[in-house]
Amino acid sequence: MRDVDVEPAGTGVESSESPASPPAGEPGNQGTRLRRPLRPFVDRKLPALLRDTYARLSLPLVVIFLFFNRRIHPAYGMTWGKKFRLGWQMYRNTRRVFTGTSYQAHLAMAMKLLQIPPKVDGVVVECGCYLGGSTANLSLVCDIIGRDLVVYDSFEGLPPPEPDDKYATDQTEGFLQADLEQVQDNVRRLGVIERCTFRKGWFKDTLPDHDQPIVACFLDVDYQASLHDCVLNLWPHLVEKGYVFIDEYVFTDYCALFYSERYWSTYFDRPPPGLIGAGSGIGLGQYYLGPYSERPPIQGPRSIAYTRKDFSGFWDYYPAGSPPAR
Repeated sequence: MRDVDVEPAGTGVESSESPASPPAGEPGNQGTRLRRPLRPFVDRKLPALLRDTYARLSLPLVVIFLFFNRRIHPAYGMTWGKKFRLGWQMYRNTRRVFTGTSYQAHLAMAMKLLQIPPKVDGVVVECGCYLGGSTANLSLVCDIIGRDLVVYDSFEGLPPPEPDDKYATDQTEGFLQADLEQVQDNVRRLGVIERCTFRKGWFKDTLPDHDQPIVACFLDVDYQASLHDCVLNLWPHLVEKGYVFIDEYVFTDYCALFYSERYWSTYFDRPPPGLIGAGSGIGLGQYYLGPYSERPPIQGPRSIAYTRKDFSGFWDYYPAGSPPAR
């Protein structure tokens, strides 16, 4: 949830430099005084208004496209009425509490969870909850499928930087801080807090003690060191087809962990699993093409990327005569 995600949902305020105007009296300056007051609206508010309007009007189609799926387990009794109600609740919650990810992303995670048979034992894990908006939405689907939601967070903001972590600096320490009581109040108001267990502390201290099977993780942890702590300690507890969702999908070097043969060979003695949605997020109709540094103002990345324990991102085709590995 770095610079791509710190903008509260619904505000749509984005940094954008207006082009310089020619000096008064020079060609091209006619009407500049009339246009100038419109620039903040065109540069900032109009893109946000269009994105918000699209999100609101497309809600029925999002629910239909994501939930028209025969793999949703019938034991959960997901009628279309329940599907639309869940969609509306998740949309509403992202308007009330900043989440950094969209309601579409939360619905996509919900759809995957609804495909897991109830006989498969396991909890849902969230690492990095900030204000608890995504926690509230995940708790709604956890209540439907009868699973517990385990929430790991320092509740003190981002940790001190680790050496060689390119995304951690002294300036980011403590950023995105929200105390436990504030998060619990939001979840109690918007979700199902009875489904939630909160484990406070730095990931490197709390995650090694995790001992429950996991059907899905949602990692919104920003730092390379934090992603390493989460994958190292939680991946072994994933069930055979358990999911890992991440928020920092726009940074391809961050996503590279899921394709690193060295990493997965070193820590898990297996090929890398790959990552669906690396660079631009899974397709949720939000029109984000990437990369983040070149996005048009109207495009707002609010998706997720994911992998699964049984996936493979290992390239094994080398034609005869290929040069040896270095």
